[in-house]
Amino acid sequence: MADDMNATDWVSAISSLAAAIIGIVTLLTVYIGAMQLLSQNRMYRLGLSWRSLGIWKDTVAKSALFGLQRRISSPTVSLKFLIKKQWKPNLNFPVGFPRDENTCVEEAESLVLANASWVNFMQALGLSPDNGHFYELQDASELVNGIVPMHWTGKDLVCIASMLSFQSYEDSPSYKSPMPLPMQWSGPLGWLQFRSSTNGCVAEFRPRMPLYSQISKDLHCHYDRKRPELPLKPYALKSRLWNSINGFVLENDQVLYLGGADRSKRPQEVDDDPEIKPEDLLDDLMTRDHSDEDVKRMLFGKKDKQPKALRREVERNGPGLTQRPSGRADDDVPDFLKTLLHDKICTHKMKEVLRPCPGLLSVTVEGELAYARGLSVTNCIREYDREYTDDVDHKKYPHNLGDLYMDLDLLKLMKEALILLRPDGFYFSPAAYLYGDLSEVYHDIEEQSNVLMEIFPKGFIPASTADAKPNGSGASGTSSTISFRGPEHENRECLRVAMMLCNELQATRKTARACFSVADMRLLAKAVSVLRDGFLTPNTGNQNKGSLDLIWAMLSCDKLSRSILKAVKTAPVAEFLTTKVTCKAEMLDCEALGQVAAKGGEKIESEDWKFSVPLVADGEFTGEQVVAALAVTFITYYWIDKKWITDVAVYNNTIPQSVLMC
Repeated sequence: MADDMNATDWVSAISSLAAAIIGIVTLLTVYIGAMQLLSQNRMYRLGLSWRSLGIWKDTVAKSALFGLQRRISSPTVSLKFLIKKQWKPNLNFPVGFPRDENTCVEEAESLVLANASWVNFMQALGLSPDNGHFYELQDASELVNGIVPMHWTGKDLVCIASMLSFQSYEDSPSYKSPMPLPMQWSGPLGWLQFRSSTNGCVAEFRPRMPLYSQISKDLHCHYDRKRPELPLKPYALKSRLWNSINGFVLENDQVLYLGGADRSKRPQEVDDDPEIKPEDLLDDLMTRDHSDEDVKRMLFGKKDKQPKALRREVERNGPGLTQRPSGRADDDVPDFLKTLLHDKICTHKMKEVLRPCPGLLSVTVEGELAYARGLSVTNCIREYDREYTDDVDHKKYPHNLGDLYMDLDLLKLMKEALILLRPDGFYFSPAAYLYGDLSEVYHDIEEQSNVLMEIFPKGFIPASTADAKPNGSGASGTSSTISFRGPEHENRECLRVAMMLCNELQATRKTARACFSVADMRLLAKAVSVLRDGFLTPNTGNQNKGSLDLIWAMLSCDKLSRSILKAVKTAPVAEFLTTKVTCKAEMLDCEALGQVAAKGGEKIESEDWKFSVPLVADGEFTGEQVVAALAVTFITYYWIDKKWITDVAVYNNTIPQSVLMC
């Protein structure tokens, strides 16, 4: 009996001990679980705080079930969706948010960047919770490094990054092999860093330090008053997307694509020159005026088919290798320099002939990139490839912009594309080929910028109406008391400020390291918009519909801009701006401007002031329109000159399918 009691006590004791141990383990488990929940809740509170999410705080975290449940989501952006909604990219530098949630930006003493880098990235894109029709909300599964991540489709992020001028650290990014991780891209806004993690590919955006504005505060104040909002055209987004893959936008949703050179000859290149009967050839040679180069081609064919003796003679004399205009005549060059110059010309890069090539985009990587961007690649593309040669067929390709040779059809498309190309408030982000083509187009403008210290002489820029006397006048451009009066006072004042802007940009380019801020880029867009709207856009019945053609004239005729810049050095400003010039049959007659310049001592010949301007419409223009077109051309050149050539578009098909930005 006693033994049974002892056994019972023993079992009871063991059971009590086991229950105690189980209770302790349960308490420890509950404690650990509670601490983990508290820690996770604390992490979520930090991840959902104002410091992490800024103005996205209320959008990301929303309460449900009377506050007992919290739904966490993050925005997702689709480029095709943005194109469909006709989004106008208002790009800017991310400045951050006030430290205190209840403080507005204007009253905040200082601004700080959000802990979630995607919040700063969205601010750079100009997207906020108020733009709900430009993004969609997607449930966030878990935090990444204590941050609510934003989900990106890899292709969309690549397209946005190329539009923002990002560049890869790789010398030759590949569109075939998978994108290596870790990877870092850099751009004017900062850096995008990609790395692998247990959650997949994670990206982080790190802004640069803010750049200070190099354009004066007075000019910023003037254009902020004239254009409080950034002027954006409906095609601004597509223009940026096409520019980053070697395309130009045209009117009516058309696109001009200038591709590269084919490694192998096209079938139609095997024998380009048609056979001509001897009597027809003789008749052509006797009745028409041909250059020596054309005569050699007609008699002997292409250069590679010409007799060796003739080719040696051609190479010795260097025909067909045209030099761009220089400031000195040939007689001013010493003999020993002529030899060096001849050697330089003979080794000069070959010319580029742009030829129609329908279907080119469908067999190049840019076609895939355009499709990924949601851009049409079917019926609206005008496609051209290029051939590098020193034997240009001037009959077939009679027109050129720098070293780009083309037919009349392409010249018309180039005119349309270049008139539409304008500063849009952010750094220019072209692909390499497109920037090379623009360098040829703007080569003469660049040459003038390289030698001038100022675009418009100070004597040609009138004083502000606020500084001038009521009846102030002057007889020549050297008078600083000339001011703009009359009903068109406001437009004339805008022209005066635009000339000052050109001089300031030129001084920065010549005497400082130009590193313009985003605010400076926005000012350039506003300045061009003011000049176009005030002087070059036909918005009244008495204004010539071809006024914008003057911009094209400055690019297609290098002598025109040189002559205008020479004339403004001595011309009386008031008379110069009101003088009329006419264009008829693609000849721009500026003799009246030359006569005004002659009053200041400039010697002119009447023929020196008649310019061949292909595709410029007939009409009458004023001197102020000519000056405005010249100012627009130079401002656009400064914008192009501060480009960020982007190459990250090639990662379109090699980046991971899904990317988390935290």
